[in-house]
Amino acid sequence: MSSALIQLSNLGFAWPGQPELLDIDAFTLQRGESLFLKGPSGSGKTTLLGLLGGVQKPDRGRIELLGQDLSQLSAGARDRFRVDHTGYVFQQFNLLPFLSVRENVELPCHFSKLRTSRAVQRHGSVAEATRALLAHLGLQQAELLQRRAGELSIGQQQRVAAARALIGQPELVIADEPTSALDADAREAFLELLFAECRAAGSSLLFVSHDQSLAHLFDRSLSLAELNKATRLAEI
Repeated sequence: MSSALIQLSNLGFAWPGQPELLDIDAFTLQRGESLFLKGPSGSGKTTLLGLLGGVQKPDRGRIELLGQDLSQLSAGARDRFRVDHTGYVFQQFNLLPFLSVRENVELPCHFSKLRTSRAVQRHGSVAEATRALLAHLGLQQAELLQRRAGELSIGQQQRVAAARALIGQPELVIADEPTSALDADAREAFLELLFAECRAAGSSLLFVSHDQSLAHLFDRSLSLAELNKATRLAEI
């Protein structure tokens, strides 16, 4: 089995009526690797994440996740593949405020039999997987499980979002600027917890940020400008 989780080759993408935003010859993320991907706002980071998740299709090239070329799948098949194999921690967390903490964390298992079976295999039940993940991420209080997500602090929302991304041991965890609202000490503490959970699940972590101070915590650091020929051409 290949050690690569993600392989990109000859990737090109442009929004309609716009110049090419992404032009990437090659990119690889290894299984179990943590990668810090940096770049300023507007550089195409979030677009690249959308392509890796199969939300958008590239104009050209290949995006392989677990050996599957995402561009060859229908929109519905890409959605199913994404929920089975990818967990997201969004910049604004994207929790459903009217649902409880437990319901938010367990959402991926409602859409993925694979992640449900993995959660049950590792923890005995989806409910126990939820409790264990939240406890490992510093949310041990039993009453918190029934609290609505809209009533949580920013730091609590961040941890709930991480637990939702991690439940069911997806092979890829993508984090898009999830620490931007936290101070430096809280950012580093959260990342250590996130790393620990990714290691326990065997997940690769792709962490996107413009905060270079976090880069030393990762296995590897990469600038999108180093990958993206479209950015370099725009600067000439």
